[in-house]
Amino acid sequence: MNDSTWTWIAGTNSTNQRGIYVAKGVASVDFYPGARVRPTGWYDSLREEFWLFGGYGYGSNSSQGA
Repeated sequence: MNDSTWTWIAGTNSTNQRGIYVAKGVASVDFYPGARVRPTGWYDSLREEFWLFGGYGYGSNSSQGA
């Protein structure tokens, strides 16, 4: 990464929020994953990309779960 700037892309910035999903493969700015904690991530030095994946958190209609 060339600098230390983070950019908020989409979704809510509130804690403990459930996700909004429809069907697999359907994209919209109105859909987003639920809040997550303890995700895993890695840096791809060839592409200069940071990848962030998963975590423990909220689905669309449940409290915290895997």
